Amino acid sequence: MKRFLVVLAIVAAGACNKPTAEECRQAITNMETLLDEGAAKNFDVEGEVRRCRGGSSKEAVTCAIKAKSKADLDACAFRATKSTK
Repeated sequence: MKRFLVVLAIVAAGACNKPTAEECRQAITNMETLLDEGAAKNFDVEGEVRRCRGGSSKEAVTCAIKAKSKADLDACAFRATKSTK
């Protein structure tokens, strides 16, 4: 029983700073609006939500939801640039 509680505590501690799916959807929708990307209608929103949940902090997502301009969005560290190798 002790081992189960220790594992549960470790898992809970690691998931504390992860955004919810709904928070990610709101952030992505706001980002699409601010960037006014025509291609936005042709991408997999749910795939982006999964990527957001796995790789974004709750703070970055909250910042992206509240962003009112492209500069605000850039300051959030929500949009990661892809490195090319």
